[in-house]
Formats: sequence, C-alpha cells, structure tokens
Amino acid sequence: MGNLERTRLMLVEDERIVAFDLQLQLQELGYEVVAAVADGEAAVRQAEALLPDLVLMDIHLAGGMDGIEVAIEIQSRLQIPVIFLTAFAEDETLVRALDSRPFGYLIKPCETRELHAMIQMALARHEVEMAVEQSELRLRLALDAADLAVLELDLPANQLYGDGRLSSLLNRNCIPIDESWDEFIGRIAPEDRERVVQKLEEAATSGRAVSIEFRTLAGRGRPRILQAHAKAYRGKAGGERIISIVQDITQRRRDEERLRQSSVVFHTAAEAIIIADANCHIVAVNAAFTRITGYEEEAVLGADMDQLLRSRYSADSDLEKLLSSTSGYWQGEVFYHRSNGESFPAWQNLNVVRDETGSVTHVVNAFSDVTDMHRAKARLDRLAHHDPLTGLPNRVLLNDRLDRTIAQAHRTGDHCLLLFLDLDRFKAVNDTLGHAMGDQLLCQVADRLSHILRQSDTIARLGGDEFVILTGDSSPEYGANVAQKVLDVLQEPFTLGDDEIRISGSIGIAIFPEDGVDGPQLMRAADIAMYSIKSQGRNGFSFFSPVMSERAGERMFIEQGLRRAMEFGTLEVHYQPKIDLNNGVITGVEALVRWRHPEQGLIEPDRFISIAEESGIIDRLGIWVLRQACLDTLGLLDAENKQLRLAVNVSVGQFLHTDFPEAVREVLEEVGFPAEALELEITESTLQVIEQSVSILYALKELGVTVSLDDFGTGYSSLSMLRHLPLDRIKIDRSFIVELHKPLGGQAIVQAVVDLSHALKMGIVVEGIERTEQAEMLQELGCEEGQGYLFSRPLPHGELVELLAQSAGQLGNPSRPTLH
Repeated sequence: MGNLERTRLMLVEDERIVAFDLQLQLQELGYEVVAAVADGEAAVRQAEALLPDLVLMDIHLAGGMDGIEVAIEIQSRLQIPVIFLTAFAEDETLVRALDSRPFGYLIKPCETRELHAMIQMALARHEVEMAVEQSELRLRLALDAADLAVLELDLPANQLYGDGRLSSLLNRNCIPIDESWDEFIGRIAPEDRERVVQKLEEAATSGRAVSIEFRTLAGRGRPRILQAHAKAYRGKAGGERIISIVQDITQRRRDEERLRQSSVVFHTAAEAIIIADANCHIVAVNAAFTRITGYEEEAVLGADMDQLLRSRYSADSDLEKLLSSTSGYWQGEVFYHRSNGESFPAWQNLNVVRDETGSVTHVVNAFSDVTDMHRAKARLDRLAHHDPLTGLPNRVLLNDRLDRTIAQAHRTGDHCLLLFLDLDRFKAVNDTLGHAMGDQLLCQVADRLSHILRQSDTIARLGGDEFVILTGDSSPEYGANVAQKVLDVLQEPFTLGDDEIRISGSIGIAIFPEDGVDGPQLMRAADIAMYSIKSQGRNGFSFFSPVMSERAGERMFIEQGLRRAMEFGTLEVHYQPKIDLNNGVITGVEALVRWRHPEQGLIEPDRFISIAEESGIIDRLGIWVLRQACLDTLGLLDAENKQLRLAVNVSVGQFLHTDFPEAVREVLEEVGFPAEALELEITESTLQVIEQSVSILYALKELGVTVSLDDFGTGYSSLSMLRHLPLDRIKIDRSFIVELHKPLGGQAIVQAVVDLSHALKMGIVVEGIERTEQAEMLQELGCEEGQGYLFSRPLPHGELVELLAQSAGQLGNPSRPTLH
C-alpha cells in the first residue's frame, strides 16, 4: 500500500453522510483524501490550490455548477483526472458526462473493490496519457528547435493536415491546416506544382522516402523556399497516408547564393586576394593574384604570405601588431615583389578574421597594383607644374622657385633677377600663319632659351608669348648679359613649315631687393619694365625704375578708362574732310576717334590707340568706330549728290581676323550704309603679313568696299606684292610732305609714289597738308586728293554737317584755301 499512500484524492459530494462514508472507504484502501467539498465553485478552488492526483466527483452538486461542468473546468485547466460517482445513469446525463472525458463512471452505491479498481485504472491511464503528452511535447519542441513542420496527406480522402508552423510557412495565419489537396497545391508556385505532385506520387508508389524542394506564393509575406522529406505509410485497415517533415530553407538558399556570388567575386575581382591562416600561411588566392604577381596558386599554397611577396610595411602597419590589435583592419600602401623579382607599389586592405571566441582564424589580404596610378600621379604632377606645350615650368612652379630664390638671397644678402620676356607682334603670327604655327614658334623659342641659360637658372612660360627667366645669386651685369643673349638668339630666323620668319622680343628686368621684396612685387616691376621697352619701339631690354611705375599707372588708367568709355558712351568720332586738289571739292571724310574724358577733357588717339592694340581692346573699338561713323555720315552727300565717301582706319590685328569681312558686312547691313562709299585704310606694316591673308582683301572687294594703303613709305612694303594685291589707293605719309621743299628729298619720293600708283592704276591721297605751297606742289606732281589743316581740322559730326551745308561741297582750291 506504499504507492497508495502517496496518492492524493479530492472528494466532491454534497451529501455529508455519503461523503463521510466514502472518505472512510478510501482511507481504508490507503489513499490520502486531501479535501472533501460539497459545491462546484469550492471544488475548482481546492483543486487549483491542492493539485490532487485524482478527483471523485458527484454530478449533482449544490451551487451554480454541477459535477460535469466542474470536471470540464478542472481537466481543461489543471489536467487532473476525474471519476464520476453518481446515482444518475440516464442517457442524457451519460452523454453530458462524456463531454468532460472522465476517467471513470461509477453508480452509487458501489463496492469498495470496484471503487479501488476504478481509481487504479484511472491513475494508470492518466500516467500513460501524461507520458504520451510529454513525448508529444518533446517532439513539438524538437520540431520547433529544428524549425520543422509536419504535413500529413490522407490519400484516400485527398485531405491534408498540418500544424500551425506549416501554415505560417505557407504565409497563412498560424493555425493548424485542415484542407483539401487542391487548396494546398494552390499555395505552391505554379512552376513547382507538377514536380511536387510527381514526387509525392513517387513516394506513394515506391514506398521510399523522397525529398522535395518548392516555392510558395507570396500570400501575406515574401515567397519562401520549402524543403520536404516525405514517405508513405499504409494502415492496418488499408488506408494510406504520406507523412512529411517540412523546413523553411529560404535563408539557406539565400546564403548559398551569396556564397556563390562571393565565390564569383573572389575569382573575378580585379584586386588580388589572399586568404591565409592564423600563421599567415596562404590557403587560397584568386586569379587576379596570379595575374598581378605571376605566382600560380599551386605554387604558393602553404607559403608565408610576407616572405613570398617580400613585403615592406611602414612602422604603423606591422602585421604582428595588426594581429594582436582589436581593430583587425589596416589599409595603406606597401611594396611587393612579383615572381620575377620586380618591385611594385600596392594599395593593400588587410583584414583579420576571428571566431566567436575572438581568436584569429584567418587573414584576408586584398591588394591592387597601383603602378599606373603612380605614373599618372607623376604625369599629373608634371602637368600641374609644367607648361603642356613647351615643357617649361609654369606659373605655379615658377612662383615656388621664386619664393625659394628670394628666401635664399635674403639669407645670404645676394641679389636675384627676374627677366620678363614678351615676344613682339606674336599675335600677327597666330592670325596669319595659324595657331599651330604659333605653337611651333613658342616651342622653338623655349628650346633656344633653355640652351643659353645656366642650369641653376629657371626659364618658365606664363602663357601666350610671355616667358620669365629667374636667376639667383646674380648681378645686374649678368641680367643685362642674359637679356642681350635672348635678343640675339631671337634675331635668328625661325622655320615654320615652308615659311621663315624673324621675330624680336621686349624684356623687362627687376632686381631683388631693390625693385621688390617678394615674388608679386618683382613680377610687377619686370612686367612694367617690359611694357616700357615696348612703348619705346620694342626689341630691347630695360631695367625697372620708379618712373616706369608711373607710366604703368598711366597705361592702366588709359586701358580701364577706355573700357568704361566704350561702355558709357564717352567716345566720339571726328571727321577730317578729303579734298580734290584740282577743284577744292570735298570728296570724302576720314573718321578719327576721340575720347572725351570727364576729368581730363579731350584725349587724342596717339595717347590711347597703342594701348588699345596691346590690351586687345582695339577690335571692339574698331567695330564701334565703324558703326558710329556709318551712322553719322549716312545720307551726307558730296558735290555730285552721291553718298559722301567715308574712310575708316583698321588696325593690323583687327584686319587680320578671318571674320573681319563678315563683321564689316553685318555693320553695313545693320546701318544700311552703301559698301561702295566705304573705304578701309590699312597701314603699310600690314603688308608684311598680308600674303597669308589675301583672302580677306578679296572678301572685302566682294562686298564692294574700297581698301587703301595708309602711311605708305614708312614700312617695308614689297613693290612686287603691291602689284598682286586688290588695293585701290595709296596714302602718302605726312613725313614726306614736311620735306616736300627738298627736290632730292620729299619731292623725289612723292613723284616716285605717284608714278607707281599711276602704273598700278591706284588713286593717290596725301595727308598732312598744312600750307598752300604744299598743296600747289602736290597738285603739280600729279596728286589727286589731300587732307590736312590747310583745309580743315577733324570736326565733330555737327560741325561737319554745317560745313557741308555752307560750302555746298567745296572748301576752296589750292590758290584760295579756306582754313577752318
């Protein structure tokens, strides 16, 4: 009875005598009665508090709950077995009692042995059920730990059953599955359905276990990949079913895909990759490693990584320190060696791989060959500090060397010199021969200059045709000597294609510390000295002086003021009449620009035209004068009631632009001025390069414009060239008129020019006529037209209109001049 003594019973009986009698019987049988209650509510409370091994329950109880309701509550909540002891045996009561799934049903009164047997059988059954429940719990926990679900397919019924985990794998609510096979197959991706059916049929017919992998539809979540292991089982009654264990392998397949991708990346990466163990012995390399180093994988497996590549690390990237550090990562530049012994720079990314305990398991070394990057960096560095055309140092490198040279001279108390060279009329070379030839010229100049200097001197190109020579530890005498060498070497002819040209240069020299204490001051002083020599006729050199600074200020004043004058309309055009020397009739006018400064009054052209040419303003200025002169004189008539002929001066640079004829055409069309009444005057110096721009002259002739050669006799014109150029008039310079009274001087030259013009069928215009005897003599020599103060000064537009109205086209004749 030892086991019975440990069996604890609770008695639920509303009749006290019956309850007392039962309690005695049970105690005699060796059971412990832990409680005896008379109503259902108390029974539930006591059962919950005492947790007896078994409850003997009367069906008819006092209170709101009968025995059946109490039994259902106790078993569902506490899993305690219940035996009914009741006097009721009606069918209705039995049916209700079955709902509580009792462990026994005895009709009172019952014999003691019968009661004892029922209690023992109930306890045995409960023990078995609890064992089964524990087994099922362990199975569920095992399935849960393995992330598995169970699927059962009843083949005869074509019905499928599954637990809640399976339903969640199918993107449904987490409730057990109980549905038809057709409903289940509809949750599988269409492309996998036929294969799933075939596999299950194979399992049903062969009796062997099969493995199936399939994808689900998206449903409430993302599509999943499931794997099922299924096998068919036949029951004793002949029914057949298929049991499957299902697992979600979505993440596994994704991980495998990532591994495949990583493998592809590893083998196809442009970077060399080494995987080494904790001792830095190589366990794997990729194809890029072989390509970069020349080592095959079979030859390096097991080799020490650093010994193989003979790597040189900087102090802060020592591999031993890296392995012992917590960061486990380093990147930087190292030098490796290829299999042929060649050293090369590499950019390395070094990573340490640790396990869950923090111990080093592997070292991953990814590196790339940066040899090309080093070469590109060297090229970029050279491009950043050298002129790409000539290869000379550029402004950046010059400034750096200038600062160093000045610092050295300051420490030693020596001088250093800066020579600023500007090629004379280089723009004309570009305009006539083209920029390609201009570039060739600059390269030849750079080469010549490099050969006449000391190795310690620096020759740099600032841009365009500007060069700078820097000499350290030098005297002014050395600077003058270098400047003269430069001028001499520039005098030698340059060969450009089929042409041979000669050029000159203007050089300004500044001395440290007299002319400046830093680079910008020296550069400015040398620049000012260079412009000073240009203003004196070019082709020479000059040392800086304070007076030059004043002249530079004047030049800056003129250049900036002239730009503002064009913008704000303070420029004017005056007009000097041209006279027929035979009858005194006004044949035309020459347009001459004037600048009316708000503070300095009227500024004459000889003060600003040369500066306009040097600064590049002359192009805008020339077109402005042309347009304004056409507007002013449009509609003014000569003595024959024709449009008064207008002459406009054109600079060399402006004339030699290939788009100059188009610019003239646009002005004529815009104003409506007749082309045949326009005369463009080019200087004789233009003819020195006009061979390359004959097309410009012919383009102007196609427009109907007249072209005259101004200042004839002051340059170096080729008379044979004149014969082939489409020129209409020759304009004799005033310098010959001054000496007109000398028979062997001015007279002879004028006569020669007149004969030449008649032979070439060109007209003659003489400028600078100031006395009556000059006009008479020129008329006798055969000159046709003239202009000068004898007839009229240049007049503003309003005064010109009045003059034309008063004279009716006639100012007088050589014998009766009228001075205005």
